Amino acid sequence: MTADLRRRVTRLAGPDVDPDRLAGTLAWVVDPARTLAGLRHAVDQQRAGTDVAGALDAVLRPPADHLVAAIAELVGTWLDLGVQVATVGDDAYPAGCRAGWPHVDAPPLLAWRGRPPGDGPTVAIVGARRATGYGTGVAAWLASAVADAGACVVSGGAVGIDAAAHLAALEAPGGTTVVLGCGHAVRYPRPHAGPGGLFDRIVDHGGTVLSEQLPHAPAAPFNVRARNRIVAGLADVVVVVEGGARSGALVTATEAAERGTPVLAVPGDVRAPGSVAPHRLLAEGAGPCTSPSDVLGLLGGATVESPTGSGSERSSDVSVSVLPADVHAELVAAWPRPLLVDDLAARTGRPAAVLLGALTRARVAGETADDASGIRLRRAPR
Repeated sequence: MTADLRRRVTRLAGPDVDPDRLAGTLAWVVDPARTLAGLRHAVDQQRAGTDVAGALDAVLRPPADHLVAAIAELVGTWLDLGVQVATVGDDAYPAGCRAGWPHVDAPPLLAWRGRPPGDGPTVAIVGARRATGYGTGVAAWLASAVADAGACVVSGGAVGIDAAAHLAALEAPGGTTVVLGCGHAVRYPRPHAGPGGLFDRIVDHGGTVLSEQLPHAPAAPFNVRARNRIVAGLADVVVVVEGGARSGALVTATEAAERGTPVLAVPGDVRAPGSVAPHRLLAEGAGPCTSPSDVLGLLGGATVESPTGSGSERSSDVSVSVLPADVHAELVAAWPRPLLVDDLAARTGRPAAVLLGALTRARVAGETADDASGIRLRRAPR
């Protein structure tokens, strides 16, 4: 390995990451004659009396000359994207994902933008892309309270339930982490991955965008579903809000249950397709989630309480609404479902243009949030 490539690998290495171990793992990853399953098998043969880092170091070798160009291209792409990387043997790698490796299918590398993935209290809030207004409202309610209490909210970055959870936790003390189902260079989903989109906002607010994939790996169904095991590995509690019979949220719940991680499910309308996944989990023994206290109770002593309190007590909450009384009353009555602006206008008799001005002031004040399903209060009504 050239001196220049060594310097660049060192730049790519995240905090508490061994650059030589990273270089050796990259050499294994880009070698077409090797597989990740082969790496796990080789490490397994070295594990007797040895920790993961020591076993990896015994297996990995400095990059061969014929692999240097491929490694340099990979490193350059990640550096251009502002990414850092850790191997499964490094302290920077989340302990929850590493537990049981190589016998569990944890990725040998994790690449992230923003804050390094931590091992603090974490709650996964997952569910359907085609979410209802009720589902996105509940997801945002739970995520806001969890993140206000100092726990990180992790999800998969998809539209629907995932996006509602990420947005609600974005500016709270606990923050939020996205686990991508593609590489960092792939714009998926487009509404979130483009410049200035949700993922950039998460990084700007001190959150994390994480992927196991090489930079240009596509958002193929296998990759998208595979990321659910990482979501489960990061979480201390998993909450399924909505999902169909084949929802990826069920994959996350199954992975969590196999790790001994508590799984909660939000009850829904028995006639709604999105209630199939949570109701199946409830029938199989998952705990019901009907308020943030159900989640925070499972975190127990792991929860880091925000200095400003949790949930509806945070100091940024408004004790007196900036909304007109009738508009506020309609949003309270609809909680946690959002309302479309046209519906609010019809219910209050206010012209849409006047209503939009009031809603803009409320959003700036932190009282309301909006998404594709409409406008809702950011906090549960008192």
